[in-house]
Amino acid sequence: MWSSLLCLALASTPAPATPSANGFKDGRPFGEAAENCDASYPLARKNPALLQQLRRRIREAGYGGWLRSGRLSVAVVDLTPRDRIHYAGINDDAMLYSASLPKIVTLLGVAQAAKENKVKWNASVEERLSSMINQSSNTDASWAFDLVGPRYLEDVVRRPGYCFYGNEHGGLWLGRRYGPGGEQNRDPLHNMSHGATARQAARFYTLLAKGLLVSPVGNKRILAAMGAPKVHHKFVKALEDKEGVNILARKSGTWRTFHSDSALVQHGNAKYVLVALSDHRKGSKAMVDIAEIVDDLMVEGAHRAPVVAMNRGRRAARATTAVR
Repeated sequence: MWSSLLCLALASTPAPATPSANGFKDGRPFGEAAENCDASYPLARKNPALLQQLRRRIREAGYGGWLRSGRLSVAVVDLTPRDRIHYAGINDDAMLYSASLPKIVTLLGVAQAAKENKVKWNASVEERLSSMINQSSNTDASWAFDLVGPRYLEDVVRRPGYCFYGNEHGGLWLGRRYGPGGEQNRDPLHNMSHGATARQAARFYTLLAKGLLVSPVGNKRILAAMGAPKVHHKFVKALEDKEGVNILARKSGTWRTFHSDSALVQHGNAKYVLVALSDHRKGSKAMVDIAEIVDDLMVEGAHRAPVVAMNRGRRAARATTAVR
């Protein structure tokens, strides 16, 4: 009990107001918690129908035990309707080691630093960031990490406009380069160097899809760097041969038994975000199966029907009241 309280106390204590080696700071101490979060799309409410269908089909595919043991977490955001989103997540606040997936944090950090005139965005930077994402180059990832530094990356993911990391569940975190040496900054809750929760990774893609990362220009830069995946496994393997599928953005991760994937997908009229994190030696196969399951759910769209019926009922009730 006392160790848990101590961890919570340490997690809630702001880091000293000392800039990282690159000297970046914006007037707030690095690591200060975003207590007054005003970020868009918190994904706090789940669509019951989508959640039920997702859980049932994942269980039927043989992964029920993974869900129960916490070795698999999934988050899905249906962006198809113009006026609302539908969200479902299972174990979506469990923070797992995610290998290369948190490289999206570095991409966000460099884009944010470019907006603040802390780094210069040019063709060379763009090429290296694209290599970091689409080819998962550890050399380019370490270069980008050193360019902005881990304290600046922490500051960005904690900002009230993003809230990608918080002191209750954690979230997106990148605190060490993908190679030896360099400054380190492990997350205060789980002591992870490269971690994520499915919900916060899904929020990243949702804000990206809505054009809400960094700035209009910065958002376009991030989207361009994440397109056209060149590693054809996991989600890409499941979806690339389906007619009408376009993977707009994607980042996966693999290390030992840890397998993760994340993507923004357009399939015909359906548009959605999918994130899956696992800790199992067969996790890569699970990513393929889950992508197929979710894509079917998004194309079928059965979870949207109750909302349509409910809205029709409300309109009918208002019309009846008006007649009276």
